[in-house]
Amino acid sequence: MTNIRDAARRRRVTFPPGGGRHPRRSPFGLAALAAAGVATAALGVVSAAPAGASSRPTVVKAVETDFHIALSKSTFSPGKYTFVAQNKGQVTHSLEITGPGLSNAKAKNISPGHATKLTVTFKKGAYDVFCPVPGHKMLGMNVNIVVGGASTTSSGGGTTTTSHSGGYGY
Repeated sequence: MTNIRDAARRRRVTFPPGGGRHPRRSPFGLAALAAAGVATAALGVVSAAPAGASSRPTVVKAVETDFHIALSKSTFSPGKYTFVAQNKGQVTHSLEITGPGLSNAKAKNISPGHATKLTVTFKKGAYDVFCPVPGHKMLGMNVNIVVGGASTTSSGGGTTTTSHSGGYGY
């Protein structure tokens, strides 16, 4: 049986001049790498991502009707979000989000009965989620959210996404 010192010497391989075959790796070297991986995982060092970071965005439903937006989430923390905008109204709608660090965060127009997605990354601050179709924001399709703070508010005031503005009764 080979001792550890011999295995370590074998890991220091050189390639012959002019190319040649790749030398075989020692099974002891592979075992050492596997052991190092287990030790790293045991210490909790699994990935290079920051603590609390997720590669998957949080999904938020944004149901648009004539003329209101209801979000499935009322509190937001900084991070990545995918808004799934569903048009349950009778006319074309869309979804746009403005706020710190966002530019051109606008979904395509959504025909009645259809849906689309809009992915954004929120920083701490105030954001406006609204329908950019002319006149729709003014009719109540507007939700203000605070990332890293209080819950959402609709254009009608209060702290809920179910209130309507303008008294239209929709």
